[in-house]
Amino acid sequence: MSLVRFVYYSAIVGGWAALVAWLVAEGLILGAPLPGTLSVALVGGIVGAAIGMGLNLLAGMAHAQWKRIASRLITGFFGGLLGGGIGGALGNLLYDAIGVPRALGWMIMGAAIGCAEGVYEQSNRKLRNGLIGGCLGGLLGGLLFEPISNLTASGSGMTARATAFVILGIAVGALIGLTQVVLKEAWLTVVDGFRPGRQLILSQTVTTLGRGDHLPLPLLGYSARDLEAEHARITRIAGGEFVIEDNRSRLGTRVNGQVIQGSAPLRDGDLIKLGSNIIRFNLRHGAGGASPAAALPPSAVGGPPVAPPPPPGGEPLSGVPLPPRSVPPSIAPPRPPGIPPAPPSGPGPRIPPPPPPLR
Repeated sequence: MSLVRFVYYSAIVGGWAALVAWLVAEGLILGAPLPGTLSVALVGGIVGAAIGMGLNLLAGMAHAQWKRIASRLITGFFGGLLGGGIGGALGNLLYDAIGVPRALGWMIMGAAIGCAEGVYEQSNRKLRNGLIGGCLGGLLGGLLFEPISNLTASGSGMTARATAFVILGIAVGALIGLTQVVLKEAWLTVVDGFRPGRQLILSQTVTTLGRGDHLPLPLLGYSARDLEAEHARITRIAGGEFVIEDNRSRLGTRVNGQVIQGSAPLRDGDLIKLGSNIIRFNLRHGAGGASPAAALPPSAVGGPPVAPPPPPGGEPLSGVPLPPRSVPPSIAPPRPPGIPPAPPSGPGPRIPPPPPPLR
């Protein structure tokens, strides 16, 4: 999906997950005679687990393999459960002891939910961005949670608590998704082929492209009939630059219309062609990468570098004088003995040479 839709769906999924969690907590925990801190910890764990599962399910919808989706759900469940339980208990204890707002506990829950996806993908950048977004979302939702949940006038306590949980889930989901998008460094956009408009943030060191359904941006359907399961790889190297390498495929990989051999650097706006699929590579300004004026190296396009021709008339190039041109020696056949050389050509009538002397 596109990055704008990703932020929108993250907010929607977070809100609905929190609502479902509130329904479960309202029926099982809030009416039970439990200590206040334990009750808040259980509610926080249930809400965190639901939001974590929902957001990780959304992040894994591009994968067609249910095993991977299930593993994402497990990671999100335990991340949200632990974060929500610990955050809820700690927030309630600090609130009762020194009056610290309970938003601190929801911030801990949001941070744990945001880190779950980065832990699953083993991506430090996604872990960092999720941590920032989760903290911001949990803090914002927590600050709104307290005044909304205390609206108990005219028997609206249950409705107020449901609204507060939904707003909390929306804030956590939206801020996690928005932070991932805003802090992205490089991303891909499908321009033509299978489902154009899909986008993928390059948060991992190596991203594989192809028709494999285990890939983060699978190219399926008729346009991928001749692609390899793992057709090409995009690698982030030192300095924040990205290079692409063909994985010995039959069709090969093209960058801006040129078949690459070996590794080729990627610049902002480059078009990658895999069979009938065209993918645009984008790099955030100032994030590193090859210079826009740089061209593909000779090893990438399969040929030696071609030097530019000298300017006409032997004029100096960029202020550097050209060396004098060497005149090749004459290759005319030698004259027979007794025949004088021909006069030099020039303006005026041609004068025939004198006849040879009589013997």
